[in-house]
Amino acid sequence: MTADFYQIPQKIFPTFDLGDVILRQQEDSDVEDFFKYYTDEEVSKFILCDIPKTIEDGRRELHYWRGVFYQNDGAYFAIADKEANRMIGSIGITSYNSYQSRIELSYDLAKEYWRRGISNRAIEQIVKYTFESWNVNRIEASVSTHNIPSKNLLLKCGFTLEGMLRQHRYHRGVFVDVYFFSLLKEDYLKRQDLHKSFI
Repeated sequence: MTADFYQIPQKIFPTFDLGDVILRQQEDSDVEDFFKYYTDEEVSKFILCDIPKTIEDGRRELHYWRGVFYQNDGAYFAIADKEANRMIGSIGITSYNSYQSRIELSYDLAKEYWRRGISNRAIEQIVKYTFESWNVNRIEASVSTHNIPSKNLLLKCGFTLEGMLRQHRYHRGVFVDVYFFSLLKEDYLKRQDLHKSFI
């Protein structure tokens, strides 16, 4: 018996074609595009985590998020302009809890691509991927209470607003209230059945 018998198959990161954009693995070549949009004041004010201060910080950030897939903790995708293959945002699932059967969704998008339906389509694709490829019963998401567009987006995508968590996140030197959302697998399946009934 050869040593090859004992080799663990390498994980293949999925790619999804959404027409004008693709969801794919984050690459080192994305760093400058990522850093440019992620540090934009209009974008970063909604991101409830540390913002990289240098390109090297951005590179480490991308390496971290790319690694969650290979550590079986989730999957974090670059949202890329299909024609130019340029990173314009990101979306992913992280903090996988196999015992509780849940995972967290988060996303961001460059300002010039807002209000084009990109985040909506990306969320719907990642929700589908999550329930079909990960053993989860519940997808969770949280957004700051001043991020009304993101709140409305999650509601549009079928998430349930469960309530507000007071001063739940520390952001830019202050404690921030957040809206907390969930989408259960049974909710997702009902939406799929309802969609099929109109086809």
